[in-house]
This record gives sequence, structure tokens and C-alpha cells, in this order.
Amino acid sequence: MVIEQGHLAVKLAGAAKEMGVALDEPILTRFVGFVSLLRKWNRVHNLTALTDESEILTHHLLDSLSVVPFISGVRCLDVGSGAGLPGIALALCNPGQDWTLVESRGKKASFLREVTARLKLDNVTVFAGRIEDYRPDGNFDTLVARAVASLASLFNMTDHLLHHHLRLIAMKGTHPQAELDALAPAQRLAARVIPVTVPGLLAQRHLVVLDGLPGGPT
Repeated sequence: MVIEQGHLAVKLAGAAKEMGVALDEPILTRFVGFVSLLRKWNRVHNLTALTDESEILTHHLLDSLSVVPFISGVRCLDVGSGAGLPGIALALCNPGQDWTLVESRGKKASFLREVTARLKLDNVTVFAGRIEDYRPDGNFDTLVARAVASLASLFNMTDHLLHHHLRLIAMKGTHPQAELDALAPAQRLAARVIPVTVPGLLAQRHLVVLDGLPGGPT
């Protein structure tokens, strides 16, 4: 069932509240604008396989918001942001956090820039390139990756960004035991697997939260 445009904000606000995330009217207005841009661009550029607003709400927006309670600090990065999920959603949710969205595919990076400009997101920066090639001026507090790679590959891709005070969050479906087993002992020791519930989504969701990562400055 397609959610009528006028009802999207109401449904998003109610479901987010169930998750312990409060969204005020200006934030909800921007979320509606984000979904409108996503569906418009998707007709041409195939940003996501989901076109139904009810599925976008549950599988993308609410799934992204499941990370909110686990974000640490204010300087955050979305690895392989794609259509801005979760990066745009998390930046919309908390304007006090600064988000860098790293996306190597040109069309998706262009979409992220369009969203940032149209919604006037002063707390979002887009880097069009591979995460391996990104060299920031300073350290990040939190890195988030959604459906990007295995945990071992994610460590390899972001090795130059890791430091002892970083929190790395990998968004997964079912419990990723095989991926955890493939990690080095010190990496497994840093990992917590947290099941999360997304309203309206029957599929399993887990977050792998890693703190006190080996390597990097103390």
C-alpha cells in the first residue's frame, strides 16, 4: 500500500517515537522532502529497488533511525552512503551532528549533493570517491556502514580512519556470526552485536558496534 504524501510525516513520527526517537515538525518536513527527491531521482537513476513509500518508510528511513541511540560524538561518517541511507536520515534527525557521506558512484553522489542543497543541510558534506581514497583533516567519532561489505573488508577499507576512540557501527540483517569469526581476535573483542527492532519490518536487524579498536593514535 502506498502511503499518501500527507500521511508520511505522521507515520514516520509515530514509528520513530516507538523507537525512542523524537522528530519535530521541521525535521519531518525535511524527511518528506528527502523521500520526494528520492522517488523523483529513482525514476531515472535507480537509486533504490524500493519505490513504494511504505517500504521506503520501513526498510530505509526507520531502519536508518535504528542507529540513532548508538551514535557517539558529533563528527560522523557514512561509509558508502548510496542514496543517503543512513547518512542523510541521521543528519536530518540530529542537526547538531556533522555528517560526511562517502559515495564512489557518481550518480548517487550527485543525488546526495542535490538533497544537501535542496534541504539546506548545513551539517552534511559529500565526498565523491572511494573510502580508501578519503583523507580527512581530523578523526571521526563514529563511522557507520550499511550493507557495504563484510566486517573484515570494512576494517580493511577504513583502516586509515581507525583510532582508539572511534566507534564503528556496521548495520547487518541476521546475526553475522561467520563475519565475526573471520575477524582478528582483537577486533572480535571490540565487537558487540545488538539486535534492533524496526517497526513494520519483520526481517531481522542487528548492529555490530565496535569500540576501543586496535591501531591508530591513543
